[in-house]
Amino acid sequence: MSVKNQDWHAEQVKAAVRMRGKTLSQLSREAGLKSDTMRNVFRCHIPRYEAIIAGYLELDPAQIWPSRYQ
Repeated sequence: MSVKNQDWHAEQVKAAVRMRGKTLSQLSREAGLKSDTMRNVFRCHIPRYEAIIAGYLELDPAQIWPSRYQ
């Protein structure tokens, strides 16, 4: 993201996950969740889900969602 302190758009997060070879549904299932559960991270702050996505992208959750980690 070029704008500091601006959260990534949901489509950017999904694209980044896909570019690394998986989907959010796959990450959900691997975490023992229903396949559509991970999408909730785009509506509200859920640290566990944010950590799963960020870990897969080898980032800190605050890099993806800075507004949630101020």
